Amino acid sequence: MESEMNRDLNNEPGSTSAKNIMDQTAQTYHETKRKMSQTYDRSAKAVGQTYDQAMDYGRNNPGKTVLVAFGVGLGVGMLLLGSSRRSRISRYGEPIVNALSTIAMEFIKTL
Repeated sequence: MESEMNRDLNNEPGSTSAKNIMDQTAQTYHETKRKMSQTYDRSAKAVGQTYDQAMDYGRNNPGKTVLVAFGVGLGVGMLLLGSSRRSRISRYGEPIVNALSTIAMEFIKTL
C-alpha cells in the first residue's frame, strides 16, 4: 500500500522525485560553475588590460611615473612612521599623505 502511495505521489503533476531534484541540482551547479568561469575570465581580461595601459603609460611618461612612485613611497613611509609613534611627523604626515593620495587618484583617473 505504501509503495502505491509513493508511486501515485511521483505521478502527480507538480510532484518531484529524488532523481528530478538531483538532476536540477546538478544542472544548477554546472550553470553556476559556467557563469563563475565567465565572470573570472572577464575580470582577468580587465585587469590585464589595465596593467597593459599602466605599463604603456609608464614607458611613455617615465618622469611622471617616477614622481608618482616617489609620492606613494613617501606616503606609505609616513603612514608607517606615524603608526608607531604620535609626533610632529604624524601631524604633518597625514595631510601630506592625503594630498599625495588625492594627486595619485586624479593621475590614475586620467589614464
